[in-house]
Amino acid sequence: MGVLNELHKSSIRVSDIASQYWCERQMEYNYRYGAKTISKEIKEGRLIHEELEGEVNVPIILMPKSYPDFLYKSLYTSYMALNALQTNKKTREVQIYGSIGGYKVVGKIDQIDIKNNETLLTEDKTRANHNIPSEAQTLTHKVQLMVYRKMLEDIKSGNYTADNFIRAYRTSEMKLTEEFIRQLDALSVDKKLQSIDAIAKRFFGIIPLLSRISDSLHIRYINQFTGKEIKLYKFSYDKLEMQEIITYVLKYWNGEREAMPVPEEEQWKCKFCVFFGKECKAWWPQKGLI
Repeated sequence: MGVLNELHKSSIRVSDIASQYWCERQMEYNYRYGAKTISKEIKEGRLIHEELEGEVNVPIILMPKSYPDFLYKSLYTSYMALNALQTNKKTREVQIYGSIGGYKVVGKIDQIDIKNNETLLTEDKTRANHNIPSEAQTLTHKVQLMVYRKMLEDIKSGNYTADNFIRAYRTSEMKLTEEFIRQLDALSVDKKLQSIDAIAKRFFGIIPLLSRISDSLHIRYINQFTGKEIKLYKFSYDKLEMQEIITYVLKYWNGEREAMPVPEEEQWKCKFCVFFGKECKAWWPQKGLI
């Protein structure tokens, strides 16, 4: 867990794994030196995600006061979203937990649909213009969605259960704040469910009831200003490719290699990086970039 400790992290985000396929060094520097800015594009993207969630899920107002409260809210809202999936055939913003190579991995699935008796996963990405994303951008989004697919299948098949989660996060040692419990009472949450272990068992227990997880995965690109769909990219889940992804990313997290900069043919990415020429000088100076 050396790299995680160095980056002051306890788990790997699925977005971290995806970022390793854009620029691994940039991903690492965001933790070492702090993300420099939250761009206008990211803020607009978050607003669209919130709007889409509001169209599908019933809002659940909970204000966590501690980390255990936050963890409970994540599990509870995701459980409620999945609980409504069979009726509504669609749900959004489902937090998912799992393990890859012994590391805790966490992410959030944008959208889950039930179509043709299959569970279909969709990832939404917003763009500042109506241009089709580059192959390099699509690759990171593809990796992200493939990891989600694997994590959901691991839970559905029983390879990752509530017991795994409870042990990994040591939730039996956690207590909710009194203020948060009062909020749960106000929502009429059953007293028997007012512990992280109890809601974890409900959340992990509902996923195996999902219909077969589709191998067809969808990435939907949306214009952040108009809200209109730019492109729906479809691809198929490949177990062999997923194993190759795991093998590659774990070499970094296991400390078998240092964070890789972008390859020479992708130096163009450096022009958009806040660390370029400062903390990172892998391709500095290079003709055409300065």
